[in-house]
Amino acid sequence: METAHMPHLHTFHQPLPPMPMQHMPSLSHQPMSEQAQQDSIDRARAYKSRNKRPCDFCRYKKAACHLDSQPPCELCIRYNKECTFVESPAKRRRPNDVDGSISRRKSSGSFDQTVHIVGGSANTSYVNGGSMEMEHHISGWDDDMQAFNMPGMALTPGLGPPDFGPYDPALYQEPMTFDEFEPISASETPVETADHKHQANVHRSPKDASTAPILAPSPTGLHLPLDTTSGEPSLDNQASSNAQIVGMSGEIDPYLLSRYRYDQYNEATFQSIRIRKMNAASIAENSVPAFFTIAHNALASKAQPVETTDVMEQYRHEVEEMVNDDVGKRLIRLFYKYVQPYFPVLTREGRYVRDADGIREPRTVSTCILAAIYGHALPFCAWDEKLCVEVYTPPSADALFRIAWLACQPTMHTPSLAVLQTILLLVQRRPTNKHVSDTPVKWVMMTEAVSLAQALGLNRDPTDWPLPSWEIKVRKRLAWATFVQDKWLALNFGRASHIQADDWDVPALAETDFADADREGPDAPAGFWGQHFAKLAELTVIVDDIMHGLFSLRATKALQGSLDATLEVAKPLRIRLTEWHHSLPAGLLPLAGAGTGTAPSSSEKERDRRKSLSHDLDGNCSLYLAYITAKIELFRAMLRPEGTAANQAAVTALRTGALTVAREVFEFLEGLNARELEAFWASYARTNFTIASSFILLLFVTAPTTSDATECLSLLTAWRSLLRIKSRSCDLLNLALLRLDGVFVAGVERLIEISPAAARAWGESGLG
Repeated sequence: METAHMPHLHTFHQPLPPMPMQHMPSLSHQPMSEQAQQDSIDRARAYKSRNKRPCDFCRYKKAACHLDSQPPCELCIRYNKECTFVESPAKRRRPNDVDGSISRRKSSGSFDQTVHIVGGSANTSYVNGGSMEMEHHISGWDDDMQAFNMPGMALTPGLGPPDFGPYDPALYQEPMTFDEFEPISASETPVETADHKHQANVHRSPKDASTAPILAPSPTGLHLPLDTTSGEPSLDNQASSNAQIVGMSGEIDPYLLSRYRYDQYNEATFQSIRIRKMNAASIAENSVPAFFTIAHNALASKAQPVETTDVMEQYRHEVEEMVNDDVGKRLIRLFYKYVQPYFPVLTREGRYVRDADGIREPRTVSTCILAAIYGHALPFCAWDEKLCVEVYTPPSADALFRIAWLACQPTMHTPSLAVLQTILLLVQRRPTNKHVSDTPVKWVMMTEAVSLAQALGLNRDPTDWPLPSWEIKVRKRLAWATFVQDKWLALNFGRASHIQADDWDVPALAETDFADADREGPDAPAGFWGQHFAKLAELTVIVDDIMHGLFSLRATKALQGSLDATLEVAKPLRIRLTEWHHSLPAGLLPLAGAGTGTAPSSSEKERDRRKSLSHDLDGNCSLYLAYITAKIELFRAMLRPEGTAANQAAVTALRTGALTVAREVFEFLEGLNARELEAFWASYARTNFTIASSFILLLFVTAPTTSDATECLSLLTAWRSLLRIKSRSCDLLNLALLRLDGVFVAGVERLIEISPAAARAWGESGLG
């Protein structure tokens, strides 16, 4: 992203005492008086009432203004605009007109670039929150645009725009109230309203707020209003702007920023950005200062790559052509019921447009995340009472995920939680080629997700930050979703993780972190349903330590020749895995209890309980497969050193334990039924099944005795047969079967160097 230029520190505003707007001193960017503002609004509204005429943005776009009762209209919601009715209809004027309203138009390619100056302030229209091309270049930043000469605004050529003044809520008050809406995504609340302007319970800086500078409107039109709907100003709910964390070693020193003066909203305003203070640095309390820069999206308008408005609108048109609003609402409901409980990256709190039945309106969701939601919900159409009979030709999931990918790329210049949510959903998509584990693009996507998470400060603990409670909760869930995806993809690819433990400071997930993301409908289970994802996050921390302690390049070099050293590293990890398994709630354990460590009586009771609840899909088995995979990885590391006469007893014990884990994964797969195979599975589950195939094959080819080899070969052939049966109804198993089929068809003894005992067992089996 092209970041805003940080001015020299001596340009920071010195504190000024607050005073009424009518008594403000004359400044180069003096705003209109309240009376002048009211007169301008009255004149603008005179020609037609609000519900009879288009809003300012729709008039500018020359589009129909769909406004049922109260603002915002559909187009303003979609493009993240303030739905205002302050401008009069545009009049034709000669190019040299400079009184009151100036319009300048110039052609650039296939679209026009226009700027309107009304009443002494620039009102600019941006597309898609400014992440697309600006439809004009901001005055003072456009080399070929002359400065406007207007009362109260003196722009000197070559000096750029005057500094942003501090934010004054009174300057942006609107004499109207809007309905409270509820978002599907943390960052998709598009407008702010008069009834949730700054409230009395916002977090205050330790500095005296009365000495903070008064914020004046920007002469460039880049207003950065706050959203204090929940009592605290949001970071992600910024109107057409984005917030990024200030790094510890970057161009801005957080410890220097700690000494600045901030207003009552913990903000300081510079020439083109705001600085938001999230905490007070305290060496005694061992806290690290946290600051965010908040910049208008328009500052990234010239960043590359970029898409034109027409292309972005075409993406939206394609999605709406494939999925109409009625089907879309049903797909959103399916997503919340069958995906969100196991991958809770969305949120239901905040403000968002819903219909009479409480279903989120697809027209108000950004294109990239909407397409990703539809793509993940399509496999569950059979569980909708209408889609199961009416959608005869469902849209292409490939096309939807393609649009989600293309539509989110330009918005990476102005990152938000919605962009990260889209990337995570793209990474979560199941592989489509049964012949390969995954292409490198999945790893590239994960790199982008981690980069976005770091830019948004998701690797920091937000618990005590002055943010709305829903935003703190969704930030924690998104942080752990990024962590989980990164670590399991690293395991699957056999590569180093992007996230380092030294830079991870997010607390463990608690039940309260899922209060805003519960399932919809009367079938929602009682209790803490978020425990699936919370337990997955706990398991992933252990897996990260396994990968770091046993499979990093340095660890592999140091341990591959020493069984004793390997066992010393593995022992505490095995204990942690066992403790994690014992802490699992009964509802997360698989029904097949023979090889899972679950007592038969407990398994029978749990089976009866689940049958009495419903015959709905159950996606918890993906979690248990991850646990078995973690155990397999431990035994793979412990079996690397060659056995000697001195440690033969230890090697024998290890092989016995490894064979037990191999039987466990066999019994796990054998016990899976249709309601579990058809449920949501993490994208890395496919590779986890393939890892199981490789592990059982490894046990056979390294068998030290004939009896051991015979037992391993029997399990291997049974596993292959089971994969053939189960893969007919579950494509997750195709790659695991393909890997074994290739070995059996080519001939194990001809393809692999096997132990003498394994060779005898293979020859006696007649498979050769």
